[in-house]
Amino acid sequence: MNLNLRNLKNYQVRLLLLLILLIGLVGCSGSAKRTASPFFLENVAKFDGNFSVYISDEKLENNSVIESQDCESWQIQIELDNAYRESLKNIIHRMFKNVEFTDRELNEDELASSEIVAQIIFKNHKANATFKVNENTANYNVTIKTDLNVKSHIRSINNSVSSNKSWDKNLYLNCTANEGAYKSIQGSMENLMTEIHEKIYISLNSIKK
Repeated sequence: MNLNLRNLKNYQVRLLLLLILLIGLVGCSGSAKRTASPFFLENVAKFDGNFSVYISDEKLENNSVIESQDCESWQIQIELDNAYRESLKNIIHRMFKNVEFTDRELNEDELASSEIVAQIIFKNHKANATFKVNENTANYNVTIKTDLNVKSHIRSINNSVSSNKSWDKNLYLNCTANEGAYKSIQGSMENLMTEIHEKIYISLNSIKK
């Protein structure tokens, strides 16, 4: 009889622990950020004239490497492409009053025969991230980069733009991986858009001289 009661209590304890674990997992996934948010600069430079913009169709993928058994991959798999494109288009529409988006890069002859001041090209978008847990301290590190080329029929300026952000957490708990990844991605997106705006401004001023 005592043995049966003891087995029953052990079963109840295991059942309770399993229930707590399931509730925790549901809570984590329910509040998780699955997509990045676009970032809009407060102030942008303005340019007169006609401009063309090409944004490559290749998707900005979040290529993540997990070096921990304590993190489920869904926590750091945050979609980037939509926020990236929306942020770019916001900058472009505010910098240029007359702008046309194309589905390809224009060649020198096409630029020379048109009234386009310059074409701005975004391609080779990439995002690489790592997540590590070492002695209960977590680190998430992400780099977002793209090639930004600005060209007229006379001159072409090629830029490689990148931004890196990291997040560290002592006394790491499993649910916080998503929070850290999201904060890092948003910080990297913000810095990237700031640098893109600066590179466009510098490149166009150089081309127009």
